[in-house]
Amino acid sequence: MAARVVLDELKVRRGTPSLVAPARATPRESVALSDIDNQPVMWFYSTVIHLYRGDPSKGLVDPAVAMRAALAEALVHYYPLAGRLREEAGRRLVVDCAGQGVMFLEADADIAIDDLGDVRYPPFPRSEEFIYDDRVYRAPPHGVPLVLAATINQPLLYVQVTRLKCGGFTVCHQSAHCISDAAGLAQFWKAVGELARGARAPSVPPVWAREIFNARQQPLPSFPHDEYREPADGCDGDRIASTPPRDMARVRFSFGPGAIAALRSRVAPGAASASRCG
Repeated sequence: MAARVVLDELKVRRGTPSLVAPARATPRESVALSDIDNQPVMWFYSTVIHLYRGDPSKGLVDPAVAMRAALAEALVHYYPLAGRLREEAGRRLVVDCAGQGVMFLEADADIAIDDLGDVRYPPFPRSEEFIYDDRVYRAPPHGVPLVLAATINQPLLYVQVTRLKCGGFTVCHQSAHCISDAAGLAQFWKAVGELARGARAPSVPPVWAREIFNARQQPLPSFPHDEYREPADGCDGDRIASTPPRDMARVRFSFGPGAIAALRSRVAPGAASASRCG
């Protein structure tokens, strides 16, 4: 009950948003999205919140300052993420890369990590306070296509770093899903972390190469692709779900180190070395 009282009284003081551009000059070019990325169901911003406990060994290091500097360095390598989307004929999107930058916001909260309680399962109470803009940049409800104009000529990444009174902090990022999926985001933020710790370059260099996901000209499909079939009712959202929304339920579960270890123990001898094993 005490945690609930603290959260009800939570106050987050936000600073002034500003753009973070690549730390150095980057190529000025336009790069095209793939056929997969050009599907309207990909035109939304995905939201992720990371929570970090304070590290006494870091002394007076300001996490927001460190994150801003690391972001600028990472954008040198991931420069399309600092660009802007532009629509061409046929509702096809390209990224104009001119180092425009990503949106960044510093904030402070009068709360400690332990006051948040169990935050393993989203959404945790008052999570909107740690998000740059929860009203605009979020996935649309099922069956409601997102207006393309919401992402055109807008920053492709929004970041809010919130300092907590215990020395911990949160990092919330909202990114255009047509630019990066979960695996791509994980790689990007790993690079940010490496650069924040003093690395000169990311351990895994990024590659665009999205043309490999485009259909041949003329397209020669070898089997039906229902994901590209035009829906009968004109609603893009309905074609990505094989189960009606009314028959689905959200279930929370934790898939931690113990479960991963159990799966690894069942892998056939030699298989782990032949393929990636989580």
